[in-house]
Amino acid sequence: MKFGRTLAFVLIFGLAQGFAIAETVPPNTPLTVDRCVEIALGSNPRIEEAEAKVREYRARLAEVESIFYPKLTGMAYVAPMFTVRGSAFDKEIEYKWKDIGNWGPYTHFEAVLAQPLYTFGRVAAGELAASERVEVERARLREARNLVALEVRKLYHTRLFALSMLPSLDNAAEIVAGARKEAGELYDRASGKVTQADLMKLRYAATEVDRYRILARGGAELALSALKHTMGLPEKEEIRLADERLPRLPPQEVADMHSLLKEAALNRSEWMQVKHGIGAAEAWADAERKALWPVVFLGGMLRAGWAPTRDNAANPYHYDPYNEVVGGLALGFIFDLDPARTVAKTRQAEATRDQIEALRKFASTGIPLQVLKARTEVQRYRRLAGLSTDSVKSTRKWMTFAAAAYGTGTGEARDLVEGMVAYLQSKRAYYEDLLGYHIAHAELNYAVGKENVSK
Repeated sequence: MKFGRTLAFVLIFGLAQGFAIAETVPPNTPLTVDRCVEIALGSNPRIEEAEAKVREYRARLAEVESIFYPKLTGMAYVAPMFTVRGSAFDKEIEYKWKDIGNWGPYTHFEAVLAQPLYTFGRVAAGELAASERVEVERARLREARNLVALEVRKLYHTRLFALSMLPSLDNAAEIVAGARKEAGELYDRASGKVTQADLMKLRYAATEVDRYRILARGGAELALSALKHTMGLPEKEEIRLADERLPRLPPQEVADMHSLLKEAALNRSEWMQVKHGIGAAEAWADAERKALWPVVFLGGMLRAGWAPTRDNAANPYHYDPYNEVVGGLALGFIFDLDPARTVAKTRQAEATRDQIEALRKFASTGIPLQVLKARTEVQRYRRLAGLSTDSVKSTRKWMTFAAAAYGTGTGEARDLVEGMVAYLQSKRAYYEDLLGYHIAHAELNYAVGKENVSK
């Protein structure tokens, strides 16, 4: 039996996750697949990263909006100043600096308060670009949640696949053990009904069954570890799943393609990413084009200085920074003209918009294809599981009749071994088809944008 696909699911979806902070799970509480998804959605690090991205771009939006808030810049300091007596009108100016008593403090303070009034539409475009980008990150958060839900369902059912094989393997091990015991007794009595080759065939069958049991248990344990990792739980956390084997096929059929495509058009986060991404890129380009326009502002200024060791200049035309109080209001313009940079930034934004347009074209065909593939897989595995059910019934009877015939001495060991191998192969095929159905159903939910829906 091939358990390679089981191990591949475990490694791919388990190791793809980052380290997570665990959510406490009540002990001995059976966890359904929906409950496992809920826990993962609350503590998976990939979702936490996407949520942090949303907060980051909300902060960037607030940064753009802050442009219209008042801006205050200022500076204050205290410095030593020697004595100067006289003014600009005196022919002789007296300087005193040799003694410590000739020195005193010089205090200076200046502040400028500016209130932006109008930016000719640049800030409005920037706000629109930032708010659209916030919506893009929200859509990516939803996509991350859908992807984590898909991975949890795959790992949950992968573990059940391994567990589902164990009862059949245990049953086969009991049959082989009984046949070996009886065959050994017949061989020791030299009845002629059992040869050395028959004993080796039965020994080989027992070894193969034991090997598959080890692989099944190991795959189940590894799948459980990967499931806990995806759920954000530490390895030492003890959890118990509500199911011990793969659920049977549900009675209802999959929805028609038209309904699924309509659902995907409403729920898939990629459409929102494209829509808001184009809006953000266009608003960004508009903001860059308006970068050459000035900013109109209302400003106020206050400057004060005091130095007792300096004589005050009473003449208003004499600049005296040491003893003064100056203030006033003004209406002004701020220019930052860089045409070459503005053109380059505008082209960059337009190129980003063109990239998103190309993604929209790709999604318009890719998403329907993904839905069609998942729906086809669901239907295919549903039919295969039905065929595998008939195969299991036939091979079980084959193995049972071969065991009974061998027990009565009318059958050969080869028939028993072949019947057992056929039974285990049919069981494996049945559970592989059942696993394929549940995974395909989870992928179909993901393809139409569902997050935490089992049926």
